[in-house]
Amino acid sequence: MIFPLEFPACEVHTARTFPQRPHRCRGGGHGWQTRTHTEKRTHKAELTDAQSLRGFALATAAFLAIFAATAVPIPLYADYQATIGLTTADISNTMFTYLIGVTLTLLFAGRISDSFGRVPIACLTVMLAIFGCIMFLRAASGADVLAARFVQGLSAGFGMSAVSSLVIDCVGERHLGWGSTVASCGAMFGIMIGSIGVGVLYDVVENLTVIYGLMIAILAICLFLMPLIHEPLDRTVSLRASIRPRVFVPRDGRRLFVAVAVVYLATWMVGCFFQSFSAPIAYTCFGAASPFAGSVILALAMAPSVLGGPAVQKFHPKKALAVSFAVVVASTAALALFVATGAELAFMAACAVFSFSMGACLATALRMLLLEVNVLQVSAILASINLVAYAGSAVTGLVAGALLGATSFPVVFAVMAVILAASCAFVVATVRAPRPRRKTARLTLRAFHKKRNPALVPVDETPAAAGEDAAPAIG
Repeated sequence: MIFPLEFPACEVHTARTFPQRPHRCRGGGHGWQTRTHTEKRTHKAELTDAQSLRGFALATAAFLAIFAATAVPIPLYADYQATIGLTTADISNTMFTYLIGVTLTLLFAGRISDSFGRVPIACLTVMLAIFGCIMFLRAASGADVLAARFVQGLSAGFGMSAVSSLVIDCVGERHLGWGSTVASCGAMFGIMIGSIGVGVLYDVVENLTVIYGLMIAILAICLFLMPLIHEPLDRTVSLRASIRPRVFVPRDGRRLFVAVAVVYLATWMVGCFFQSFSAPIAYTCFGAASPFAGSVILALAMAPSVLGGPAVQKFHPKKALAVSFAVVVASTAALALFVATGAELAFMAACAVFSFSMGACLATALRMLLLEVNVLQVSAILASINLVAYAGSAVTGLVAGALLGATSFPVVFAVMAVILAASCAFVVATVRAPRPRRKTARLTLRAFHKKRNPALVPVDETPAAAGEDAAPAIG
């Protein structure tokens, strides 16, 4: 149990005052305790349509800019080798230090925005991204590069938790497909934008000051616009409650949480493989003579993912998840076939299909989970899911690299297709397994928006007579 996020019978108030009567709320495994109205608690605010749209747009722009900044130094490592003597070992350790920063943030501070608010922590995240760029610009040794990469890991961790929670909180349930798409696929899309943008800009201006200066300017604009976002949290929990290290799993939603985690791990396995080996695929398998082909492959494997979630938002989530995951499996198998036969154009088309279906799969799975958990557990859920995904991606990346060293690209893609097929069978069986829905007083995201607008009928919610819930019950 997480206190004070779960209140079995507490009403949501958008005003800054609380009822004068005491509340009986469950607290941290110590039984039922009487809490008065003077103590801090987190409450979800009801935003107007204008506030919701403005907040979603600005938070999404900041989210993409943060992860674009994390990708800026990657194509520039060769320049650092020539100028400051960056070694191959230093380059190998940059991903390790980056993952340390991400993991520490998600584990210890993934819910800190519940204490200070979404907007202040989003501002802190953008400032960390700016500071990381400044550190890279002034780097004079390998240690400086590693320190800058660690700071970028911190900004990515806060981005995955606080900024993505801000995106989710700003959108209504009817538009949750867009919010879940940004939260699940925005990081990869931002990384792709940063990597390709630096590659194009470096061909025009081989000056690190110009490249990092442009990125810092974009981040500064995002920081300047942050105060225009209406804070979606009315009240805050204590700092001590928000920084306790944990991987939050909903007590009554373990099965759905595991299914969503498997979706993330399986799809990110292929996505991260493209981030690492898109250029070697172009050179080795298709005989490319310039980095442009590798950039095109990376763009096709990342960019269409942002269209997948909104495209399937109006379909029943269980069916959309099953179909999109099946397409992910089929497209990965096609990648193995096309890379083995040297069919470059067909391979690129399969990359686009994989990316689109991956986005639909991730966004649908995350939307199913967010609709059924407590409305005040968004940051905890996002931090836990992304922590599992990052940790799993680090392991699968090492395994895929070792397998590639022993075999070839067609074999690696074939093995990933088999793993995806097994994951697809597990996820479909898990979300379709019948489970009785128990009555609960917890305010879910679905219930919050239906309470605000009783005429709102979620597009992915089937009638009760149909005998099938819109998503596995979390209770």
